[in-house]
Amino acid sequence: MPSKSFNRAAVAALTLGSNAVDAFWRLECPGSIGLARIDPLMDYDGVSGHVHALKGGSAFSAKSTADDLLKSKCTSCGVVQDMSAYWAPPLYFQGDDGTLTIVPEKPPFKAYYELNAGKTSDGKDQTIEAFPNGFQMIAGDNLRRNTTLSGPDPDESGFKGPYTDKTNNEREQLAIGFNCMNYGFSGGPKKEEPTLYRHHLPEKSWIDANCPDGIRLELQFPSCWNGEMDGGEDHKDHVAYPEWINGGNCPAGFDKRFPQLMYETIVATEKFIGKGGKFVLGNGDPTGYGYHGDFISAWADGALDKAVAECTDLSGEMKKCPVFKFAEDASSCAIESLPDELKDELNEGPMSSLPGGCEIQSGPERAKKGKGASGSSSGGKSKGASSPANKSKNESPAVQEESSPVVDAPESKPEGGVSAETEPKGEDKKKEHAAEKAPEPVAVAPAPEITDAPGAAPAAENAGNAVHTERYTSNGIVYENLVVKQEVTVTEGAAKAKRTPEAEHVKRHGHRHEHVKRHAHGGRRLR
Repeated sequence: MPSKSFNRAAVAALTLGSNAVDAFWRLECPGSIGLARIDPLMDYDGVSGHVHALKGGSAFSAKSTADDLLKSKCTSCGVVQDMSAYWAPPLYFQGDDGTLTIVPEKPPFKAYYELNAGKTSDGKDQTIEAFPNGFQMIAGDNLRRNTTLSGPDPDESGFKGPYTDKTNNEREQLAIGFNCMNYGFSGGPKKEEPTLYRHHLPEKSWIDANCPDGIRLELQFPSCWNGEMDGGEDHKDHVAYPEWINGGNCPAGFDKRFPQLMYETIVATEKFIGKGGKFVLGNGDPTGYGYHGDFISAWADGALDKAVAECTDLSGEMKKCPVFKFAEDASSCAIESLPDELKDELNEGPMSSLPGGCEIQSGPERAKKGKGASGSSSGGKSKGASSPANKSKNESPAVQEESSPVVDAPESKPEGGVSAETEPKGEDKKKEHAAEKAPEPVAVAPAPEITDAPGAAPAAENAGNAVHTERYTSNGIVYENLVVKQEVTVTEGAAKAKRTPEAEHVKRHGHRHEHVKRHAHGGRRLR
């Protein structure tokens, strides 16, 4: 039978019937419980070498368990049953004079819970399970300052994959994103920057010229699980990425399946346009390759189990989940206590060094442990599966304005900057990396013209034209349709989809594109 074209809603209707339709929800956290050098996973019962932006339950501490988190007086996230802990390093601006100031976040921080279906390595269907309370993991690598991937920058925007030839370490590098935000373009088709489009932090001069609404920091966590509650010293060995990074089948030995967790933080880099300097993460990383995040699960009343089973709406709106109860004061929630040595520590700036004296290390070699690295000289230690959970404070600054929708950025031009070569070998590689110089400062207009995206090839068409996107603008609102070609058999008025391999990929990953589209445009007029 000839293939037919359907929009995304039609395809979703045909596949509806279980969490295999890749439903998801965005857990929105309008507030932060603080900024502090606390990390109960890598620096248990001590002070961390670098600062973190903390979200979730207010009882977070350097040694708190899930039981402790569940006793929190409040949560900075929007669902009262969720006292989990979510944390990652914030972004700073370092001026030419060396002074450091935090780059404010644009709330809400979002933790995506994606019900991405898949199979085990031997072809068995997987049932998505809720994170058990006390489960903990880390995504990303604090010490990485380069990439071992073929360069200059892998492009996941065209639904490429599966990454069957990649190690879990390489997939981890594909699971971070730094996306350019521009809400001000008008009319006509524009090249977008989908989720996880760029895997390094662009040079500031390029950000100034191309990203008038900031940068979106993205971190995708693994979703394949071996059944252990923790993964040893690095808190990673018990989990693995599926073949598509954000979906697909699991590798051997990781037969269980969790919701795919993803952090999304928009930061107001536009507040520093025209100022000489650079951006650097709170762990001393100006490259972005060392972006990482931590998670401890603590959900009350079995709410997460119920949500995984019942919250299958495709919109991603958490208020459409009947399981959740919503907090009214999440934006005012703050950490309950801090270690004495951190109570007066300056975390926002202006300051002459990163909190704790964390050293800024540009690479390309891996960062050295010590100040600013896990297992730092500040007294903390990494604990394995027996380690409890976490705690921290110091109010995290946020841009006080209406939360902006996440908009797929238009076309952009290579900014030069951090090397994306394979692991450097010898002096030649060091010279090659050092030879990459930042471009000359760019004169920034109020509404800069967007050029090609840095370090990434244009999105490729999918094999067999299995999917394409149609976008148009009407009355200042951007609309987008995702068109999928599928073979369809119609029997007595009931449509049953027969998925081709390409369409199966769309089912798994088209939803990623769909939820990006939804929170990108959201029916709102673009600013």
